Amino acid sequence: MKNTRRQTLLSLTALAFGISPVFSGSVLAKDWPTQPVTLVVPYPPGGNADNLGRLIGLHLSKKIGQPVVIDNKPGGGGIVGTNIVIRAKPDGHTLLLGTTPTFATLPVLQKLEPEPLDAVDVIGGVAGYVPVLAANPSLNVKTLGELIELARSKPGKLTFGSVGGGNPSHINIEIMKHATGIDMLHVPFKGSSQALTALIGGQIDLMVDGVTVQAAKAGRVVPLAAFAKTRHSGLPNVPTYEEAGVKMSLPVGAFGMFAPKGIPPAVMKQLQSALEDITLDPSFQSRAEELSLVSDWSTGAELRKSLEADLKQNREFLPRIGVTSAQ
Repeated sequence: MKNTRRQTLLSLTALAFGISPVFSGSVLAKDWPTQPVTLVVPYPPGGNADNLGRLIGLHLSKKIGQPVVIDNKPGGGGIVGTNIVIRAKPDGHTLLLGTTPTFATLPVLQKLEPEPLDAVDVIGGVAGYVPVLAANPSLNVKTLGELIELARSKPGKLTFGSVGGGNPSHINIEIMKHATGIDMLHVPFKGSSQALTALIGGQIDLMVDGVTVQAAKAGRVVPLAAFAKTRHSGLPNVPTYEEAGVKMSLPVGAFGMFAPKGIPPAVMKQLQSALEDITLDPSFQSRAEELSLVSDWSTGAELRKSLEADLKQNREFLPRIGVTSAQ
């Protein structure tokens, strides 16, 4: 009743001044943002997600006229930060930079209540990436074929690091193990920067991630294959896994923007418009490429459909290849 009375008063006031009254969406849109926006990045500083989050924050702040504060909340393969956003007020002032595994892989590997995709509004996809499998130089392998041959001669002896169980840096290697019949030991880390440090230092033998590219250019690790359908633009001489002779079906990694469920439609529309513009900005695209990322906008509906399809496939596929937990 109070809302109806308020709208009636607003309508009469607007008509008195010759203005057509518009409610809910447009009123809320004018009221947003009224304070700095927090962008939760559910991974530690220094990795792909953190780099992308800071890049988006810089551009988004200019678009909306308010600071965008990056809040790193690592843990649980992205679940800790995601749950913080799920519980936040759905007013558009708390956002999440999420990744595919949080929504399409981890629910298969552990019981999550609620499942993340059911508890958020999907704003849209902002980027994909081309991870590169790299080895510590002490392993003395130069190609993916040589790695597979070495792994077969030392079952269970080689180690690979990941950004945590259930992350593509973990699942991609598990899929390769299944496709090639090799066995290697998984060593999970809290973030890609920690895993990369361990790779360079020789504490682990292998890692597949976007952050390996700069280390490969510097000669600190040996790039073996791009784990994507296309080669990495920064390492044009490094073949894809298919070009290297390995047949397997890898998930396509993607970064998306999410909000607590119930975000006002007008705010959602403003965010989607701003983010689409950002992903089309040449300066954003150029910097994203330097970070081993590919600027790639998709609508909220498109991203949700893709995540739902990946989740369904993972429920069938991961148990079949023996991946039944996030460890």
